[in-house]
Amino acid sequence: MSSLSGLFTVLLQIVQKLLESLGVVQKAPPGSPLSVPATDRDKMLATLAQTYGIQIIPPDGRPNIRPPTDAELNVLITTARDLGMEWYGPFRSKPLSIYIDKTPGGGSYGNGILRFGDPGSDLSLLYRIFIHEGTHASNEYRHWPYETQWCTKPGFDWTKVGDNKWTHPRQQGTQMQEGNWETLPVDSRDVSTTPAEDLAEMVRYFVHSVKDERLWLWPLDQSKPATYLWMTSPTRFVFVRDIFLKLPPTHPWYRQLPPEQEQLAASHLMG
Repeated sequence: MSSLSGLFTVLLQIVQKLLESLGVVQKAPPGSPLSVPATDRDKMLATLAQTYGIQIIPPDGRPNIRPPTDAELNVLITTARDLGMEWYGPFRSKPLSIYIDKTPGGGSYGNGILRFGDPGSDLSLLYRIFIHEGTHASNEYRHWPYETQWCTKPGFDWTKVGDNKWTHPRQQGTQMQEGNWETLPVDSRDVSTTPAEDLAEMVRYFVHSVKDERLWLWPLDQSKPATYLWMTSPTRFVFVRDIFLKLPPTHPWYRQLPPEQEQLAASHLMG
């Protein structure tokens, strides 16, 4: 029996040497188990962690967590890539941890952890949650630049009235004030409940509009171009494009509004 075990060990060593010589695997360090070729899934997990600073929380005995599918990993990778370094860069020095909850539903972010409710077979749900909640994380990791530097400027028009309280003339859930305020979405003529939600919504709407993903641009006159959405809020559009995401003109998502709207947005952002 011992001779068979020894023969098996020798055969393993021969296979290892052959694989190393062919470049299929790297040489295993002394005392480590025999190296094996990395799978596509291993490569996707490594790309998420090493390139985009996003780590998957494994189930490891947590009954409410399931591992993401390969299709879900691909959505996360391509979306982070397209949102760009300005968006995901902060995660590279302080990883963003994410997991998929087996409970269906939306998502949430807090304390460096992004939770996805199980999207089932609807990859678009994972995609939309990732943009929205990931924007919350990116903004926080950058020390809330929207709240501290931008949201009180003309075109955004938020006012801080307490430690954690903000108001806006067209704030959802409040008495709407009349006036020529920049708003989003275009047909509702309002803004979200807080600056943080305002930012997350404007980034998601920006992505959907420049990609012509009309299904998730609600409300929107379907007979008009997707960028019609920004007729009532050019400052938000230019802010997302040029400041929050810093898209170069060569980026496939780069779009421009009519010159007068670009000029209005620029005057607000430089003010």
